[in-house]
Amino acid sequence: MEIYAVNDIAPQILTRALTELSRAVLDGDPRCRRVVFAALADHADIEKAAAAAGFRHIVDVEVSRVELSLLVAEPGWVRKVDADIDKVPGS
Repeated sequence: MEIYAVNDIAPQILTRALTELSRAVLDGDPRCRRVVFAALADHADIEKAAAAAGFRHIVDVEVSRVELSLLVAEPGWVRKVDADIDKVPGS
């Protein structure tokens, strides 16, 4: 699913929309690992609104000469996974 938002959307409306949409996606598919939101980079107000909706910044990328910040919302079971790739499970 792709959703487009115009740049001049009020931060509180963006937060509400991202909160409702990410919950709907994650509740609709319990196996879903993350919802990705791409925002124009260097727009702190948009990133702050996304953070208020439970998203966290992952990486900045350049696509067709446009710099984007990728943010994700993840269910609790994904965030609890041990990211230590050198650790052997069960050891």
